This record gives sequence, C-alpha cells and structure tokens, in this order.
Amino acid sequence: MKQNIGIVGGAGFIGKNLTDFFVEEGHNVTIIGRNIDSSKYTHSCIIPIQVDSNNTDQLLKSVQSCEVIIWLVSASVPSTSNESLVDDFNININPLITFLERTNELPKFKKFVYLSSGGTIYGDLLENKPLDENSSKRPISAYGLSKIVSENYIKFLTNNSRIQSFILRPSNVYGMYQNLLKPQGIIGFTFKSIVNNTSIDLYDEGRVTRDFIYVTDLAKAVYSCVNSEYKESSTSIYNVGSQQGYTIKEILDKIKIIAQKNIHTIPKSSRSFDCNYNVLKIEKIKRDLNWEPEIGIDEGLSKVWEWIKNQNHEE
Repeated sequence: MKQNIGIVGGAGFIGKNLTDFFVEEGHNVTIIGRNIDSSKYTHSCIIPIQVDSNNTDQLLKSVQSCEVIIWLVSASVPSTSNESLVDDFNININPLITFLERTNELPKFKKFVYLSSGGTIYGDLLENKPLDENSSKRPISAYGLSKIVSENYIKFLTNNSRIQSFILRPSNVYGMYQNLLKPQGIIGFTFKSIVNNTSIDLYDEGRVTRDFIYVTDLAKAVYSCVNSEYKESSTSIYNVGSQQGYTIKEILDKIKIIAQKNIHTIPKSSRSFDCNYNVLKIEKIKRDLNWEPEIGIDEGLSKVWEWIKNQNHEE
C-alpha cells in the first residue's frame, strides 16, 4: 500500500538513500531540512520542504499528510558534541520532544522511526563481545548521551500517545552519497584522502574494532519497521549492524586493495570519545522483523568506490 513518508533531516547522506529506497518501493516522500535545494528533487513522488526542526509549527504543517515520520536530525557528531551540553540539548533533543508532544495534531500519523546510535550509546566494555539491546549504556561522548536521553523521551511520549515508535541503533553507516567534503567516519575520511591525495589521522595504530553497515541495508531495516504490524503506544528498539567487527587497520587495507591506491596516515594517540570495541548483536531484529544485512564489507566498499569514481568531488 502506498504511504506518505516524512523524513525530518532528510537532505543528508542517510536521508538521500532512504528517499531513493522508499520512492523505488512506490511511496511518496516529504523531505524536511534546514537547507534544501529543491531543484535537485525532480521525481513526482518527492516533496522537498525547507523547515528548521526547531520551528515546530511549520514542521507539523509540513508532515500533515504523513503516516510515517523518520527522524534523522542530528546537528553534531561524536567528535564535536562535547563542546556544550546545553547547546546539544537545545539543538538535538528539545525539537524532538516538542514535536512528539504535539502528535495529536497529526491525524494520519501512526509510525515514528528514530535513528539513534549503536556506535556510541554503549560505551567501553570490560570484555570485547558483541552488544545486544540490553547491554549496559555507558556513553563516553555527549553525542551518545544525547541519543540515550532522546530514546527515553521517545519511549515515554509514545507510551502516552496513539503512535508506534521504532528506535534503531545503527553501527557505522557507509555508502553512496557520503559527503566527501565533510565526511563522517573512517570510511568517508579514507576515501576523501584518496580522492584528494592527502593524509588521514590514524588513531591508536588503527586497533579499535568497529561494526559497519551499508546504507541500503539500513534503509531495508527502516522499511521493515514501516511494514510491520501496527501496535499503538508501543516502542521497539533494535540494533542494526553486521555483527562482524573489523579493526580500522583492516578497513584501510581493504580500501587500499579496492582503490588500488596508497593511503597516507599520520599516527595519533587514542581519542577520549573512541570506544575500543563496538560490534552489535542483531538477533532481535532478525527474529522480530526478519531483517538481516545483505551487503558485506568488501562488496559495500567496492560500491562506494565505484560511486566516487563517477562523481566530481572537489575538496
């Protein structure tokens, strides 16, 4: 059945991929963002609307026809979010709370999907083993703390509403449309360094271990939430990852082989906001929503490199 999907913060890397995916599946997509170039969206099923998520009145007006709303808004990344906890709350959490408090003004709205962070909310562990959704939450960055606080507000506000919420905790997302001008994550930074023939910082000799998920697999996880049975006033939380860990050094070696380029690194000591090990268990989403990743790391990195070679990236 054709649905109207609203993506708040939909003009970025993940939003572009979700938009493509939902349009291909035959749905209408309303993209909401602070800075949107409407000329880039020519498909008849896509409606771009320039609205700041802090402007709740305009935001509500923009998604009046939406049955599903996906919330991607995040104005900070782990490496920058410790600068001001107050600013972080005002920018990332307050608009979310204000919006969900007024969901009764959206008569068609049924499902809410929030992208949290599987990579930052759990923090460092005493032993290196995959994390499930009930693992201890000890974030070592304000970004991770912000995500946990948002999750708790979503659960509370959903319980007192008629909507159904899904909280997805993705591992490190990569894929097409990654912004090589302002990359996030080691994969984006590495490809940027290859394209521009520059160096990248390599922390702790690349020994930290991470879980990586290709963005199309993430889109399919979101889609499985949208297509699931509607359960009023309920919140479900799912890890979305590959359940496989790779060190940063292993990722660099793979990219070097795929791109057939040398990668210039600058040794750096470890950073305070980097967990040593982060790999996600995904049995819960497999069981409940019949989802599992389809694109392995080698295939995914090859897809990114092929996409990059067809782009005109400028530093």
